[in-house]
Amino acid sequence: MTEPLRHIATDNTATPKTETANTAASAVSTSAATTSGAWVTLILHGAMALGLSRQQLLASSHLNPAHLEQPLARIPQQQVTALWHIIHQHYSHDDLPLRIGEQARLEHTPIISYAMLSSDTLGDALKRLLRFQRLIGEAVELPLIHQRERIILHFQPREPVPDLSIITAMAALVTLLRQLLQSPLAPLCVTFAIPQPRQLRDWQQYFGCAVEFGAPGFELHFQAQELARPMPQADEQAANTLDRIARHAMQQLHQEQAPQYVRYWLEQALLIGQPHRQWVAKALGISVSTLQRRLRHHGLCFRELLDDVRQQRASHYLEQGMPLKDIAAQLGYQEQSNFQRAFKRWFGITPLRYSRTTKNKNIK
Repeated sequence: MTEPLRHIATDNTATPKTETANTAASAVSTSAATTSGAWVTLILHGAMALGLSRQQLLASSHLNPAHLEQPLARIPQQQVTALWHIIHQHYSHDDLPLRIGEQARLEHTPIISYAMLSSDTLGDALKRLLRFQRLIGEAVELPLIHQRERIILHFQPREPVPDLSIITAMAALVTLLRQLLQSPLAPLCVTFAIPQPRQLRDWQQYFGCAVEFGAPGFELHFQAQELARPMPQADEQAANTLDRIARHAMQQLHQEQAPQYVRYWLEQALLIGQPHRQWVAKALGISVSTLQRRLRHHGLCFRELLDDVRQQRASHYLEQGMPLKDIAAQLGYQEQSNFQRAFKRWFGITPLRYSRTTKNKNIK
């Protein structure tokens, strides 16, 4: 019999990393991060295996079933987080992430899993996972840490996500690696940054090793020699072909989400007083010309996005009661008068009148 989960945190402690995926941005805002539709399908399949209604889960989390069936569907992280909370409301036992993780199949990580399957060794397969991991989800980073005679896969959130989501990813990865190897695989140990559940044996049996709760982070530890294990279906030609497909998918993902990423980094740039093309491009790890090209693909330009971000932040700051001179400085205006002119262009009224109108609405 299982016990209810007692802890679902949204803030996790990070640890140093030595090897990680080559992403376009090291941090993603909640509005920008997405998860593949195939991975969300895994979550739904696991929930259905526990007796939950797929139709009700989709409706409650506002997920479009037709969109999920599209090969390259991407689901906003906010909706994925909502789905997790709804599932937990209906099944609150501590084996939830294990029961969903055990349902993982290669089709839940398309492109990546087949590229890993065609790799020469487990080490090559893991390198491909790191390289293309964002195709599965962007809210969690997966650094690979080399430490003497062991390797550590550290599950590091880029933004607040439910612990259930992270633990399920850990359980699912172990399941997938066993499928890829077509043989048993047991970590040296597994660590979780949550309190220990009552049914500890379930977790030990699932991972086949010692499990540690109350740890600083979420980690899978393996013997370094495991990296040399040969993959049963190694195929260099197929692996190279799948690498090209995965790289193309990554490029598409970067291009499709360019406005969200630029918007996020513009918000960060305004906070430190650097709302410039050069700073944002550097934060994204691309050149200024590439930044401009990706925005043109969406019919946008940098100045328009900056203006839009300033407009949104201005209304937010006014509603929070921030003084006009502070808002002007926060948005990168050297003179308060320049900010006031921009504000009237955006809203058709002065900041003072906007503030009074907002207060009157709140009173009513």
